[in-house]
Amino acid sequence: MNFDMKYNFKHILFLLIASLLIYMPAQAQKKKKNNKQAITKKKVAKTNNKTVKEKTVKINQPSKAITKDPAPVKNASVQLIRTDSLPEKVVTILSAFKPQLKNLAKIDFVTASERTDKGSVHLEYQVPSQNLSFQYQPISLVPRAFKLDSINLSKSNTQIKFGYGNYFHHFIAIDHYLMDGNKNTHSFNVDNEAITGSHHLQSTRTTNLNYLGDFNFQDQGHLLSKIYYKQTDRYRYGLVPDATVLPLANFKQNSFLTGTSIAWIANQNGSFNYAPILGYERFEGIEGATNNLISFKSPFSIDIKNETKFIFDLSYSMNQFSPRGRNSQTNHLVRIDPSISFHKLNSNFTLGVSPILTSDEFLLKPTLTFQKVLNDTNIILAAGWHTLTQNNSYASVEAQNPWIGVPDKLAITTQDSKYIQIQISNGKRLNYGFALSLNDYSNLLLFNKRLNTIILNNGLYYASIFEKKASTIQFDANLRYQFSDHFLFTNNLKYIQFNSLQQNAKPWGILPLELNSKLTWMPNKKLQINSNFQYWTGAAMLNEKNAPVNLNNAFVLNASLSYALTHKLSTWVKGENLLDNTYQRWSNYPAIGVQFIAGVVYSFK
Repeated sequence: MNFDMKYNFKHILFLLIASLLIYMPAQAQKKKKNNKQAITKKKVAKTNNKTVKEKTVKINQPSKAITKDPAPVKNASVQLIRTDSLPEKVVTILSAFKPQLKNLAKIDFVTASERTDKGSVHLEYQVPSQNLSFQYQPISLVPRAFKLDSINLSKSNTQIKFGYGNYFHHFIAIDHYLMDGNKNTHSFNVDNEAITGSHHLQSTRTTNLNYLGDFNFQDQGHLLSKIYYKQTDRYRYGLVPDATVLPLANFKQNSFLTGTSIAWIANQNGSFNYAPILGYERFEGIEGATNNLISFKSPFSIDIKNETKFIFDLSYSMNQFSPRGRNSQTNHLVRIDPSISFHKLNSNFTLGVSPILTSDEFLLKPTLTFQKVLNDTNIILAAGWHTLTQNNSYASVEAQNPWIGVPDKLAITTQDSKYIQIQISNGKRLNYGFALSLNDYSNLLLFNKRLNTIILNNGLYYASIFEKKASTIQFDANLRYQFSDHFLFTNNLKYIQFNSLQQNAKPWGILPLELNSKLTWMPNKKLQINSNFQYWTGAAMLNEKNAPVNLNNAFVLNASLSYALTHKLSTWVKGENLLDNTYQRWSNYPAIGVQFIAGVVYSFK
């Protein structure tokens, strides 16, 4: 009896719960339906009282299977619009939904063990090896002109720099920048520097005048102009005793250089690239010798399509050398460089020829270049065959060796080079590379002591020698590390080995090995530190007994720093030959010892 009552009680309780579960949703549905009917009746009543017909717009309701207990949307269930307006708009409401597999025990209301899906889907992907890792490969940057913000653009500024140091070393410079009403910029520079060494003839004074102008022709381009003047006063103190009582005029090695150039840079609006440069230079050396040089360069290229470019460069130079008491000499150099550059097989190629016409001969040289970025690396491989030409002037020869006498002649130097080069980028900060080239020279410029001269009365002269034929193997290396704009370290190395010389016994005056390093460091916005060092192995020369010798190796260390005291005033210090090496770049012309100079810079901006 008790068992039956318990059993019936369970059935009764189950029926009551089931009835409630069925009754409550039914009542809620009925109530919701009555509310909708009431709302519709009110709208119909309002519509009958208006003169303009309106209609109801149905808004899609979110699905119950997607949203759980969605919140009611106020004033969005019914919207009245005019019949002559735009068509009705449909608003779709989406919500994130994650499907879920219900446990069997929750569905059947029976005791059952929970089933856990431990299965997994095994998928296989075949990824090419070159896509497993990607490295940043920086592209070559091409400098472009840019416009400064007109708000921050200075219309005018003047800066004065002054310094004084040991060996009676003084330096003064004035720089002035100006922008006119047509946005043309003008820059003027005047500086003077003088220093006196331990020998009474070991003194040098230089004066420079420079003007740079940028004339803006709106959308067409820019006309760049340059005018410069340089005067150098020095004395030939090589092998001259300090006790000499001869007049200083016997040892003067003065020079005067005047020049101007005009360049047109067109705005790159189309496929044509054209930037001609016209220059003129006059040089006056010792013993009344003069030199006039006229040069014209016309680089021209047309972008065709598919990374293909047609290049047609033209250059001309005329050098007239006039030594006093001798016939003048004129050298003409005409060169045309037609070529085509294209991209193929993930590589860049340039194919062309270079007809070269000089006063003495005609040459036809090939122009071949190849460049490729190796797959999955930051290595750029380049190779080529090209020819370099130089119409030597009195000024360019004197710039290489300031102690030369008046040249007997000037010639055009030709360098035929076949090279291979590797450039590597190790991240975005470190770049380094190597190059090996085979070079054949015609009229290679060498320097050696001038023989049969009275050195005690005139000082030591060097002669300019043009080697007819020479061949070399040259190795070049470079390394560059840069950290933002705070730290920059650059290195360049060059090694030359001569295989043959047709006329001379040795490559007089050529440095076999050169290493140059520069460092720029800005610890903060006010302080900047610069340093550079040079190392080279001595060149071959003739000694006082006319016997060939190699000069000693040299290591030179220089450093400088500047510190901004205010936004207008800063101070600077510079030291040269800090290791106090009495090195000689040219035999019997020893350099000055340790030099220090310090000063200030004031800006009127």
